[in-house]
Amino acid sequence: MRLRHFVLAIGAGIGFAGGCFDPSANPDCPTASEGCSCSSGGACDSGLVCLSGLCVSMGDTETDGDGDGDDHPTGDGDGDPTGDGDGDPTTGDGVGDDTDTDMDGVADASDNCPSDPNPNQLDFDGNGLGNVCDVQVFTDVSGTLLSMIEADAPFGGCQIPLQLMVTSGEVRIQLDDHAEVAGFEIVSLQIADLVDEHCMLGLGDTVVSLTDFKMTSTGDPFPVSVAHTLAAHDSGSISGDSDMPHPVFATGIIEPTVNNGRPMPSDLMLDGSLPHFNANIIDAGATGTLTWADIQHVIASTIVMIDDLFTIDVEVQLIGLSGSLDLLP
Repeated sequence: MRLRHFVLAIGAGIGFAGGCFDPSANPDCPTASEGCSCSSGGACDSGLVCLSGLCVSMGDTETDGDGDGDDHPTGDGDGDPTGDGDGDPTTGDGVGDDTDTDMDGVADASDNCPSDPNPNQLDFDGNGLGNVCDVQVFTDVSGTLLSMIEADAPFGGCQIPLQLMVTSGEVRIQLDDHAEVAGFEIVSLQIADLVDEHCMLGLGDTVVSLTDFKMTSTGDPFPVSVAHTLAAHDSGSISGDSDMPHPVFATGIIEPTVNNGRPMPSDLMLDGSLPHFNANIIDAGATGTLTWADIQHVIASTIVMIDDLFTIDVEVQLIGLSGSLDLLP
């Protein structure tokens, strides 16, 4: 490709040096010769054709006489009208139309992920970006999840049913180029405050409030995945169970009050995981749901100190999760 361009460019240079391609400035340019005026009736020497009054090579149908096969006035020798010398008539970016940066067999000019190998060019949402370089992001996340706090103290334990109202969050999905795997990441879930939940902890009536409660993803991006198929991909859907629990770190403020005593707020830091979920994404990612139906999985646990006449340690566990989250972009 480059050698051809070089030869054509040299040919164009010779033409100009010979004084042709401008008969008005070169009256001695031989009629019917290459680059000179056609004879009467449009005749030219053998191997030449008359085009716009000039005799040009039959392999060059341009009119500007630079020998590169296009009418662009640059005379860059590449045969395309952009004048950048790359041989690519569409981009004009100086990158040849056969360049394949990611070496996936698809030229950059046609590759929907030019920097990431994806020979299948699968594009789940049809936005022009291939799966391997396009992340589905859902930032409108809402729903109610049922769970339970179980607290154990030296003088007995109690259980507090919880309704976790998710008010916002972010969920991301990354698909592969073989329609085999859809990676999921629950980036964050913000949960509405839980106030004045009662239990009998052995010390007496214990009222617990949980505020500023948030769960965030820990570990690598897209830590869990759902099996996928080409048929599901082509229908714009992802449906199935996650392959493992999703790691999370939960933070908030837990505030127990025993027998109407003074509140005792404590930072809540729970390092754990959400149980397996079922994903159902439809309409090429326009909407979806995540659903849990696990009542035994220990999501996380921590030790909270309660000071009521004396200090005791209470082990707090967040157990089980059921319900659904609605996902919108």
